[in-house]
Amino acid sequence: MPKTALVTGAGRGIGRAIAIRLAAEGFRVGITARSTEQLKEVAATIEAAGGVVAVAPGDATVAENVAEVERTVSAALGPIDLLVNNAGYASAPMPFIEVDPADWWRVVETNVLGPMLFTHAVLPSMLKRGSGHIININSMMGSKLSGASVAYGVSKAGLMRFTDAIAEEVTGTGVALFDLSPGLVRTGMTANRPDLDALPEAAWSKPEATAEKVIELASGDYDALTGRFIKLSDDLGELAGQIDGDMRLLRMQPVPDAGSVAK
Repeated sequence: MPKTALVTGAGRGIGRAIAIRLAAEGFRVGITARSTEQLKEVAATIEAAGGVVAVAPGDATVAENVAEVERTVSAALGPIDLLVNNAGYASAPMPFIEVDPADWWRVVETNVLGPMLFTHAVLPSMLKRGSGHIININSMMGSKLSGASVAYGVSKAGLMRFTDAIAEEVTGTGVALFDLSPGLVRTGMTANRPDLDALPEAAWSKPEATAEKVIELASGDYDALTGRFIKLSDDLGELAGQIDGDMRLLRMQPVPDAGSVAK
């Protein structure tokens, strides 16, 4: 029986690529974002290729919107087997003292509150059925000091701890959670980087590469890695073979100087 996936922030960029790839893999895909027009374009692309999709616009930071998205997708496609928390926000880099506090908090709300609300909405059904996957799109910025992106770093560090904590809480239930870092991707979110023109082409990864990693993690073959921070370059089979002791510890490596950190 086909599985159901829900992808947040699916109107463009990484979320769009993930939704299209999941549909091609045979998932019934629920897509959500604030822009209805963008979602309609993604849905048309999926349907043209023979995929099954449900459009459910909503704001990831509003509990009532999230609950309605979950109800809409579940009613149209069945219980959600895979949640990809991709919706994110990054404000323009600037010194902390120059930041608008409201915009600073919007970053944290989008990147932490959003995944929390969607996870809270889908997790009960997953636990009841004894299976499910939740993939939080994260960033190495959560482990790297950056005075120009304080809110983003704080939000991604918080998301890491959230993934780790919930994975621990649901150990043995058949539900697995992962942090996935796509690296540096050309999206609207990275367009305001001050070093944009200085970065070599090799520093960038494609949205489709992240989509492929999502397929791997959703396969169930690597559930032993639950709670782990996964980089796009990681060989999942190799990682799974290295598990020793507490397999839920975050796997964070020093960040290279080549500008390979982003969403």
